[in-house]
Amino acid sequence: MNKIARFEALVERLVEGAFARLFAGRLSPLEVATRLTRAMEDNQVAQSGREPQAPTHYWVYLHPDDCDALAVNQPTLEEELAHHVAELAAQASLTLEIAPSVHVLPDENVGRHDVRVDARWMPDEAIAPMEKTREMESGDAEAALAPPGRPFLILEGQRHVNLIQAVVSIGRALDNDVIIEDPRVSRRHAQLRRRYGRYVLYDLASSGGTKINDYPVKECVMHAGDVISLAGVQVIYSEDSPTPIPLPDSGDTPLAAQEPPESKPDNGPS
Repeated sequence: MNKIARFEALVERLVEGAFARLFAGRLSPLEVATRLTRAMEDNQVAQSGREPQAPTHYWVYLHPDDCDALAVNQPTLEEELAHHVAELAAQASLTLEIAPSVHVLPDENVGRHDVRVDARWMPDEAIAPMEKTREMESGDAEAALAPPGRPFLILEGQRHVNLIQAVVSIGRALDNDVIIEDPRVSRRHAQLRRRYGRYVLYDLASSGGTKINDYPVKECVMHAGDVISLAGVQVIYSEDSPTPIPLPDSGDTPLAAQEPPESKPDNGPS
């Protein structure tokens, strides 16, 4: 089988079955399969005396809107993709000495419903440092992918609670991050988690239920101005705009950056 036929066969196998249902109609399964397969083929490593190695780490870049939607509809997308990547490597007769790692990241340079995939093989000695910095690279990179601006909650119309942590628990129990002392609120009512650069609200099987802008929800990506109802107790989610960095005026331009004065020609002694 030539290389092109082998490539097409791998793509065809990948889009069969459960893989096609991962993207909730947001992305083309064929396009994702093609990009994953090409990234694996192009970045495999040939080592002397060893079988060809498949890349160990994959970065899947999507438009932020697609990331937001998939964060709600497919919260285990990265794990599912890693499983399919392992199967793809086996079908391609490539060795994977460790379980592959897949990170889904938002990228405004990627068009809606489009996808870009990068892949890299990493030697064993680089895996441990990579895992330590994974939060700075992955789709669950809460610290690196904080929501835009400074997010906070408004409770009781006046109480402000800044959202700093990656996971924020909300409820009546005293061990919650945000405590709401109202009998209508469950002890552990809801949870905010940072995913794909946004906070996502999860209802924790509360007795009174959770609504966003009067719509009952189990999971919902948050946006500034959203009104959360926890069994009738209103909480407002908001985000301060980041402080812009002022551009220097012409008078503030450092001397070194100014253009040198025009030199006059030296005509010699008169």
